[in-house]
Amino acid sequence: MKTIFILLDHGLAHAYFFETELAKKLADSGLRLVFLVPGGMQDLLRNKYPGVNIFFESMRDAEIAEYRQAHWEGLQELYEYVRRVGMSSRGPLSYVETARRRKEWEARGRRKFVLVLLRPFIQLMRHSKIVRKIYRWFFQSLFSPALYRDLFEKYQPELVVSNMAGWRMDQYLLREANQRRVETAVVIVGWDNPSSQGLTGADIDHFNVWSEIQKHELVNSADIDPQNIHIGGMPLFDSYINRKWVIPRDEYFRMHGLDLDKKLIAFAATGLNFSPNSHMIMALAELVGNEHLGQPAQLLIRLHPNHFKNVPRYKREAETIYELKKRLPHIHIVEPREMPGDLERYAGEDYPEKASMMAHCDVLVTLYSTMVVEVALQDKPIINACLPTEEGYGQDFWVPILEVPTFPTSTRVNATGAGRLVKNKKELEDALSEYLLDPTIDSNHRHQFLLQELTYLDGSATSHTARFLLDLVNKPDQTPSEEKI
Repeated sequence: MKTIFILLDHGLAHAYFFETELAKKLADSGLRLVFLVPGGMQDLLRNKYPGVNIFFESMRDAEIAEYRQAHWEGLQELYEYVRRVGMSSRGPLSYVETARRRKEWEARGRRKFVLVLLRPFIQLMRHSKIVRKIYRWFFQSLFSPALYRDLFEKYQPELVVSNMAGWRMDQYLLREANQRRVETAVVIVGWDNPSSQGLTGADIDHFNVWSEIQKHELVNSADIDPQNIHIGGMPLFDSYINRKWVIPRDEYFRMHGLDLDKKLIAFAATGLNFSPNSHMIMALAELVGNEHLGQPAQLLIRLHPNHFKNVPRYKREAETIYELKKRLPHIHIVEPREMPGDLERYAGEDYPEKASMMAHCDVLVTLYSTMVVEVALQDKPIINACLPTEEGYGQDFWVPILEVPTFPTSTRVNATGAGRLVKNKKELEDALSEYLLDPTIDSNHRHQFLLQELTYLDGSATSHTARFLLDLVNKPDQTPSEEKI
């Protein structure tokens, strides 16, 4: 029986395989799937998915943490920093350049001095493919522990798949696969990953991406051979297309105490890495509360998973939003459900909630989050609120919010006209009023945007991706599979 290792270190990657038919299609084809997951998740997932050809093993996250701590931890951190910000200048650099500035700002003492000294080398990396290649080769050779020897010997996999391209802990598994001459593949699960994560942390043989744009980004930014990139779409979004998760409107409104006779404005909070959300929520709350929009409305705020991390500025913002809800009856809050175990708050159980919010809202306000793509699949109006704030995060790093529209995914939203960019409260009021009056405005632009970003809008991305992975484990002399997946 042929075997695939699949590393899942994030709740979104878990949903990519298990909230779609992807894992089932692969297992039903006769493949043995060995999922490598955080140690605390193994028993839970074994009980939840007891398939005949599905197995769960530890991704050795504890062992990786020990290894990093014992083997030049500071040097490995610097390697990660340069790898991420040193990608080719042929690709868009606006996001990674902001990440570079953030790291320098946050560094203290000798470390700050070292990061400043690295600036000329980073520029050299960005402009020399040979330097990038040597850099990756050197560090991959230096930090390649055999943490998975027993698993490779036990299962003898034909293919190792990751949801990241050596951008996180998966780098050690991928490097060990390289050493053992086992083919590797990456399935891109994040919309902005190819333009925000830098160079790969290991040699990757194959990629599955959402679109021609992501392919272009990997080729130009990370020196990937275009012949090694397959466009399979985004399997997880097939269920938005076929409305698998949508809760009936009456039931959904009842769940959240919403008024069926009022328009619903949904606000999707963003990741808080560069700028806060709270001032935008305050502006929305005032517009809705003072009935400035021409018709009765209510506000539903979806918090971001980062609001639940143990980071003071994230927790402070969440507390501010909850206090606002106590004072204003027209505000409602949705919390992303927590993934059991050690994965981040992207639980599969949360998709009916998220899909229903987007299906039943009258307009979505956000700041270029991935939910721009998801709500466009519901053909709902989109407003990207870039309202400046002078306070930012106070003493913590923050980016002037008007830089966000220059990020790669943001520029594509703006270029297609899929959503409105508003830069002050008056523009926000005007855009909301217009969309609430006629939600079909910009519908054609949203459709073109989806064709550009997702490729497949007929619910077939899961089948395309399954066929791609099955073909990779065929022997070279076999004809690629053409059977119905």
